[in-house]
Amino acid sequence: MTEPTPMMEAPCCAQADIKTNYLELFYATLFQPVQTFKVIAEEAPANNRLLVFSLISVILISSIAPLVHLATLGGQPAMLVLTLPLSAVSGIIVWGFMGLLIALLAYAFTGQARIRTFLTLSGLATLPWVLMGPVSLLKIGLGGIGVALCIIGALLIWMWTVLLFALAITETYRMTVERVLIVLAAPFAMFLVLVSWIAGFVENVRQMAPF
Repeated sequence: MTEPTPMMEAPCCAQADIKTNYLELFYATLFQPVQTFKVIAEEAPANNRLLVFSLISVILISSIAPLVHLATLGGQPAMLVLTLPLSAVSGIIVWGFMGLLIALLAYAFTGQARIRTFLTLSGLATLPWVLMGPVSLLKIGLGGIGVALCIIGALLIWMWTVLLFALAITETYRMTVERVLIVLAAPFAMFLVLVSWIAGFVENVRQMAPF
């Protein structure tokens, strides 16, 4: 058997860097998302270190909002002692809830939940929001132009995040584009159905009430 050449070893080394270095993973997620998500999704079970990195990413992104609010609208820096932990906890709760919901929907299509893998990829999919800090600062000192640039930048960041989130679903569950779109739209449809059920129930109770 011939010894592997440096060219053959390169992918393994790149994969090891992605697994062990958060900064490498950060860069790879933003600029090489397809290859990065594919490598992560192929692991069974998902790497615990990467799940911790995703948790760090969610906490980082969740902590940006209070800092941006303080920088753009002012306020007491001492309030960050309260707002930063609350924002981080709420971000973790939303991340976990959305991950569980999407995993259940994907299970209906594929028979595989793979919740840990999807949590890992969906947490990394939030990383473009780290750019919201610099984008929000455009409003300061640039007047109307800064506001317009901030809106455009926020829209682009949102679209970037949605694409990464869709890619996380695709790579985790090996779904077609059509099924990914259905999974993404399903939570909104379920919310509308829930609202209509509640409204119908309240209306029926009102009609049967003796007053």
